[in-house]
Amino acid sequence: MLKLQMLPAVCGDCLWLEYGDPQKAHIVIIDGGLRETADILRARIESACRERSTTTLEVELLVVTHYDNDHILGIIELLEHMPSSLHVKEVWFNGRPQLMRMPKPPARLKRRSQRPADLMGGDEDEENGELEFPSNFDALPSPADLLGPQEADELSGLLTKNGLPWNKHTPWRGEAIVVPDTGRLPSLSLAEGLRLTLLGPTPTLLYKLCTAWADVLGGQDEWGAEQEGGPADLLGRRDTWPPVWKNGEQRDTSAANGSSIMLLAEYGDHALLLAGDGHARDLATGVERLRRERNQAKGLPIAAFKVPHHGSAKNLSRSVLEQIDCSRYLISTDGSAHGHPDHQALLRILRYSSRPPRLMFNYESDTTRPWRDSKSDVVGEGFQDYDTTFPESAAEGLVIELE
Repeated sequence: MLKLQMLPAVCGDCLWLEYGDPQKAHIVIIDGGLRETADILRARIESACRERSTTTLEVELLVVTHYDNDHILGIIELLEHMPSSLHVKEVWFNGRPQLMRMPKPPARLKRRSQRPADLMGGDEDEENGELEFPSNFDALPSPADLLGPQEADELSGLLTKNGLPWNKHTPWRGEAIVVPDTGRLPSLSLAEGLRLTLLGPTPTLLYKLCTAWADVLGGQDEWGAEQEGGPADLLGRRDTWPPVWKNGEQRDTSAANGSSIMLLAEYGDHALLLAGDGHARDLATGVERLRRERNQAKGLPIAAFKVPHHGSAKNLSRSVLEQIDCSRYLISTDGSAHGHPDHQALLRILRYSSRPPRLMFNYESDTTRPWRDSKSDVVGEGFQDYDTTFPESAAEGLVIELE
């Protein structure tokens, strides 16, 4: 049994993954949404204890994919008042200690601007994906030089305070969770055979996180920057019904999103693609690497794909969709922050999905309901037919179970 529950996490992510014997299933938690999501997560922990007739719930792994508030704050709130019934065996999270020990980036990184201030906002080169940094730096600084004192390292402090094992699995051994530029993708198995393969982040994107550290920790890299012309993803709010196809793809440049831990979780014959808020290009690269490693000529078989960044058009590309063989597309958001999911993201799914798609939402909201109630407007424009799924219980979010 492999079961994924997208808990109602407002505009964020909080994933509850169970696998193995249903009577004693193992648990993995990925992200915690906003602070109010912690109450929902605590309730889920309590119900799991009742289901198992135990006073202590063991969680095999807790993953915090990246720093954005709608992924991290619920975990901070949970650990600030950590339930006595919760025992976490391992945490994956790239914090200050891991980033400070990363090596300097390679000399191949380009130098562009004459202004040192631009170091805080280096962009990716459109052609080769390399970062660009100031030309007046004789040598790129080390991550330790970039990470000045911050007051927002709450999660790192709580992990230490609560004595939780942190990035301890081989091959991490306390260091950053990162995909090497060469060689095989890191892959490991948890208890009872859940296989996790890391698809991102890359060293370059973690280094970019270091350069934007102050903005990321202060929440300004993307979250909350809602003014017109700011860096926030505003596409969702500009959508109108019925959706109209637009050529071209925009790219997410958020350092926080680019640092997302992206995973393929496999149990038995089923695979879940869990992409956090990762960048589309990096997800496509990770999937392509995995296909080459496995000599997979056709699309990678995926039972369900948790679409990155809550259905943002900037984080889902044709290249990603054409490399997977999938019918279930999961979107986690109530649409309250950025109006997600974006129409263009869902239209790309309909156009490029290799199988008849099912759009699966963990909220029934103004941004998701039309995809069910006014489906004829979409199919009538020549897009393939599709199905939708909404939660049976708003309090529980969306649950999918694979036998």
